[in-house]
Amino acid sequence: MKVNYKNAFEKILLIRKIEKLILHEFNKNKIFSFLHLSIGQEACAVGVSMATNKSDFFFGNHRSHHHYLAKGGNIEKMIFEIFGDRRGCCGGIGGSMHLIDKSVNFQGSVPILGSSISIASGMAMSKKLEKKNSIVVVFIGDGSAEEGSFYETVNMAGLYNLPLLVVIEDNKYAVESGHNKRKSKDYNFEKIISGLGAIYERCNGQDFENIYKTTLKMKKKILNKKKPGVLHLDCLRFARHSGAHLSKKDQLAKYRVKNEYIKIKKNDPLDIILNKHLNNKIQNIDKYILKLENNIHNKFYRVFNKIKLKKI
Repeated sequence: MKVNYKNAFEKILLIRKIEKLILHEFNKNKIFSFLHLSIGQEACAVGVSMATNKSDFFFGNHRSHHHYLAKGGNIEKMIFEIFGDRRGCCGGIGGSMHLIDKSVNFQGSVPILGSSISIASGMAMSKKLEKKNSIVVVFIGDGSAEEGSFYETVNMAGLYNLPLLVVIEDNKYAVESGHNKRKSKDYNFEKIISGLGAIYERCNGQDFENIYKTTLKMKKKILNKKKPGVLHLDCLRFARHSGAHLSKKDQLAKYRVKNEYIKIKKNDPLDIILNKHLNNKIQNIDKYILKLENNIHNKFYRVFNKIKLKKI
């Protein structure tokens, strides 16, 4: 299957630009609602979405703007929702962490830590009983992968042979706690997941191509072997855990791994896909990117300017 890298780049750029505009308006208007930005993790969602079909269901978590947009969720309704407008996908009462668009089978994002995986397994059971040739994808963070619901669900999915793909976006931090503060030194995801009867794969979550090809392979295995799968993506969170904060100061913070700021600069998913696949294939690349960014900017403000924010 031929990979459309240009389309992938445009999706990643769309998510990046929308996230930065949301960040800007949250700061400008002093909005103190919950906000979990996906900047840096866009390729995870785009790689998985492009390797799956519309008939495959998606579930998200507290950080799901990129999952929703990668799946093709309505941008206008998402912007309305995040800024509390009743025209939003949840009537403006859910906000950033509650997104849904059933028209593209984005079944919802659930902010309660580790809860979405259990709901997704129920949907996977329905697909099995209805003998659908499709899967359910649920995105969780590495913190959620330490919740009891994660182990219980993977175990039951393995027992009942459910068509469930659990995607762990491992950005290394549960808020600001690294793995070394949360796991024993001998902790081994692969042994645990395999022991629960699931397929396990791990790859670079910054590289769209890697994610896309691994997801294709995993979906095929899930359907053919009738086993659930866990896709472990090593990714980088560019922003703070929550809030409208994206800064070098945070990237240099003591809770982060030493020299992570340099790692972030060298592993931007946009740069990776450009350097590997597009720089020599698109004429006037800077002009091309600028045009895309301007179109996204205009699309965002056509919606945002319809919102009447109330001063408190």
